[in-house]
Amino acid sequence: MSDFTRKALIGIARRFYPSGFPVEEDDYSQPLLAHQRTPEHERWRSAWKKALAWEQWDQVLAAVESAFPENGVRDATQPWHSACRRCCLYVKEALPAGGQTVIRIVAAASVLAPLYVTYVTTRTLKPGARASSPQLTFEPPQEAKPQVDALTRVIERELGYRPFPLELAEVTLPDVRVGYRNSLAPPTLLDALFSDDLANLP
Repeated sequence: MSDFTRKALIGIARRFYPSGFPVEEDDYSQPLLAHQRTPEHERWRSAWKKALAWEQWDQVLAAVESAFPENGVRDATQPWHSACRRCCLYVKEALPAGGQTVIRIVAAASVLAPLYVTYVTTRTLKPGARASSPQLTFEPPQEAKPQVDALTRVIERELGYRPFPLELAEVTLPDVRVGYRNSLAPPTLLDALFSDDLANLP
């Protein structure tokens, strides 16, 4: 697809997620929930099966590790719990009073469309204190920009993917059931094509 317009992205989401099937009507006495018995859900499952067999993903990981051997590259994919494969690398910075800041630079590649997003999460770890919640941004801090740029080049070269238009991230999909979400709020395009919890990294 040459032009990922709002209309086109909504069409992709509707191909893989059925309309209707509100969460509050789920019947857990059945072997499968109603939305899981639809052609759209079967297409979503098929897309995941293909994505888990991507040989290119191994090439992505190898290329990132080669570019940044000191950062520790990890496959952060959570199969079936989102709509993307993810990889991340780490930048750790010591804090003056002890502890450290952990920055994760992430690339998420959709399994439903040839699109990707890059983003950064930051957590603070202090001795004797609980780790802070990860703070997510799509605008990388200066110290993470070389890694973000490298991830971008690798994803585009190895997968042939294009950047997801972030200006459409919050476009809602009323009546669409994204199965891995439990929220009663309508999902967004970002939820449907990637994840509703990008900050949650294994």
